[in-house]
Amino acid sequence: MGSLKVYATVAGFLAVATSVTTARAADLLPPPPPMPAYEPIAEDLGGWYLRGDVGVSHYEGSKFKSSDYPGAVFFGEDFGSGAFAGGGVGYRFNSWFRADVTGEYRFSTGIQVRDRETFSSGGYQITSHEKTKGDYAAAVVLANGYVDLGSWYGITPFVGAGVGWAYQRLHNFETSTLNIYDSPGIPVGVSGGTLRDKSKGNFAWALHAGLGYDVTPNVKLELGYRYLNFGSTRTGQIDCFCGASYQGLKVKDLESHDVKLGMRWALGGGVAAPAYEPEPLIRKY
Repeated sequence: MGSLKVYATVAGFLAVATSVTTARAADLLPPPPPMPAYEPIAEDLGGWYLRGDVGVSHYEGSKFKSSDYPGAVFFGEDFGSGAFAGGGVGYRFNSWFRADVTGEYRFSTGIQVRDRETFSSGGYQITSHEKTKGDYAAAVVLANGYVDLGSWYGITPFVGAGVGWAYQRLHNFETSTLNIYDSPGIPVGVSGGTLRDKSKGNFAWALHAGLGYDVTPNVKLELGYRYLNFGSTRTGQIDCFCGASYQGLKVKDLESHDVKLGMRWALGGGVAAPAYEPEPLIRKY
């Protein structure tokens, strides 16, 4: 009888413990589901874009040379200032690098240069004072690459470089000449002539710097500076009123400092996906 009582007591305790454990387990929530994997943020690859530009230019650094008069000293070179307009198509490869191909027309601007040469004639020293003036225009095609240096409040500074081809035209040129005896300083006479129109293509290169502004996610406004080097060009043959003809003038190291205002229109590309944020986990006890 004693053993039966012991067994009954142990069984009762086990039953109570089992029921309590089952009841407490029923009060708990099931384990939470596994955390979903974070979706990677899609890289903004940009894609294709169109661009348009207008600007003003200041020409300088040009050096004139005459093959027929190697002793002539040129001075007072003035290409003045001009305007240009153009457009292009490009591709943005990632958030910091883009490239485009642009074409532009540079409107005619006035050119003038003076030269002086001293020579002997009839036992006298004669100095020839000459003034030449005309018009300059060009069409330029460039392949450009740019590095964007980060964005702050929608403003993105950038630098870049480009290479291409410049098709230059010198036209409407004429020259006037005054010959003077060095001693006693008596004018010999006045002459002049015209220079034939001439067009010439040449390698060109450029350096860029500027700021971009996000007008909208797909429209960018640019204010930029560009140094553009045209290489060399040449005028046409010189036809003197005296009946003689001479080789044209060569123009070396022609360069321009440009200020540009441009717009870029994105044609589509990758869109950054929002980062996944899991909902807060709430447990009930």
